[in-house]
Amino acid sequence: MKKVLFTILSLFILSCSSDDNDSNDNNDNNPDTSINSDLVGTWVGSAISDDNPTNVGVQTIAFNADGTGSITEVFLLPPETFEAELTWYSNATTIFGTLEGQLDEIGYVLSEQNQMLQLTFPEGDVGEYVRLD
Repeated sequence: MKKVLFTILSLFILSCSSDDNDSNDNNDNNPDTSINSDLVGTWVGSAISDDNPTNVGVQTIAFNADGTGSITEVFLLPPETFEAELTWYSNATTIFGTLEGQLDEIGYVLSEQNQMLQLTFPEGDVGEYVRLD
């Protein structure tokens, strides 16, 4: 399995917290969270295969203003594509993303006038993304 695919999937796996909220909660139920409009847009970064470090791919994450979005990852050699729909909301430092019914928390930092996005995944991996739109 590709390390980056694992990273993406783990991005949305249920965290180990003892939080009593279920994965169907939305930002209306928690006044400390909302949709950070600075995150809305399409972000692109690179991905490296765990099986073959010379196999580099492109990862695209789209955050829509309505709290929906998608993740697409494309590798060229061998050709492989991963696509998934997601829902999300955020606070000042964390994106709460749900993929296939599982909620997870990803730290984020915006920089370069909100044109660069750094994501810190629960297992400690860091991804750098550039805004496309």
